[in-house]
Amino acid sequence: MQTQKNIFYNVLLAVSQLLFPLITFPYLARTLGPDQIGLLNFAESISRYFILIAALGIPIYGVREIAKQHEDTAKRTVVFFEIACINLITTILLSVCFICIVFWVPTLHKELPLFGWAIAYFILQMFYFEWFFTGMNQFKFIALRSFIIRFLFIIFVLVFIKAKYDYIKYMQMQVALSAIIAMINFKYLYSLLDLKQVRFRKLNLRQHLKPLFILFLTIFSISIYFSLDTILLGFLANNESVGYYASALKLTKLIIAVLGSISVALFPQMIHFYHNGGIEKFSNMVKQCYTLILSLSIPIVILLAGMADDIIYLLLGQNFYRAVLPLQITAPLIVIVSLSGIFGFQVLSALSKDKSILLSAIIGMLVSIILSILLVPKYMENGEAITILITELSVCLSFIYFSAKYFNLKGYDKIFFQQLFESIPYIIILILIKFTTDLYIYRLILTAILSFSWFCLLNFYIHTNSIYKSQLIRILDKIRVK
Repeated sequence: MQTQKNIFYNVLLAVSQLLFPLITFPYLARTLGPDQIGLLNFAESISRYFILIAALGIPIYGVREIAKQHEDTAKRTVVFFEIACINLITTILLSVCFICIVFWVPTLHKELPLFGWAIAYFILQMFYFEWFFTGMNQFKFIALRSFIIRFLFIIFVLVFIKAKYDYIKYMQMQVALSAIIAMINFKYLYSLLDLKQVRFRKLNLRQHLKPLFILFLTIFSISIYFSLDTILLGFLANNESVGYYASALKLTKLIIAVLGSISVALFPQMIHFYHNGGIEKFSNMVKQCYTLILSLSIPIVILLAGMADDIIYLLLGQNFYRAVLPLQITAPLIVIVSLSGIFGFQVLSALSKDKSILLSAIIGMLVSIILSILLVPKYMENGEAITILITELSVCLSFIYFSAKYFNLKGYDKIFFQQLFESIPYIIILILIKFTTDLYIYRLILTAILSFSWFCLLNFYIHTNSIYKSQLIRILDKIRVK
């Protein structure tokens, strides 16, 4: 029951991450234009890159360590302060580096007000403590907090962003809302920690350094290809190319976030099962998650790639026509990154195979750097889209290879090809709709209705033992009891 609630709240969080930007992003794209959107994405990418480095792998390691001490208030309080102190030290050091880079690099210095606020945004991120709340299964708190903050953000965007030169206000609003989140977090932390147990002189930071260092190398390598792509595009091409690429990738990443929320919600309990002898339950949860993710991600990829031009014109307008091809190229990332989440940061991380994760990330980093240098100068946003696709595919295959060494993956290939075969009707729907009408709004509506109808028919009637049907029956039974 608790697991289902965690999934519900985490999916609610991810859906808000998907829906709210679908409200603000089209408005921002039309108000600010490709060049200013590209500049904002450039600044945000650099900030997030510093955030990734400062975190030192804590988003993974912290969840794992807090989940282990879930029942012991005294121990988890000590672990929290040890990890938080490490994060504070790295944030201070990197803040100095960030400031120096902004003043020394001409490309950044000419937008000094924007990057000044970007530095403040970077500093405030350490006070999110998502790793702690996730490890404590506080998905309801995370979801409701984020939902309210994002709702306020929509209002602020519509009220304060009126012209293309208001792009700095966007970053100022990010900083203001981050400060509000930090204050809410500090208030809630008191209910989950026992401050009487803390003796700062007795904190043992050193015990966390080795595993964090391995995870840091992993996160750093991942950041090269998953966060540095926009930065490299900004230097190797121009802000306009960044705008088209980032706009396409934002849509893809939003969907990935929704699907990834399922894995994130299951992660703390999976760790608990694995480290307390529940290997069979652990294996069943992995396979169910794998099946669920494929049944959702493969149809979404087909529909997103097939309707890319209509989606771009609806959300961003005709000025973003160059974002259509990058969206089609990056659409398969929805399947690829979702599988990486299962085999990399679910199986391998739960099994504490951090070195395998690191090696996979290094492979991705090398592929990304080589392809970016070869493709971006000539093909710009399309070159970067091809780069990120091949990079993520190489990482995913590496995760699967290492997972197979430590974990039984028998039957997983059969599930994949079955889900692929059952997605053929979505292709047929796309082809039929293309010949039905020239109005893209009608094409999108008809495609959505027919695709959803096939999804329901497949999972609630053709498959008698599907995950969706079993969960629906369980919910209906609870309603009847009440």
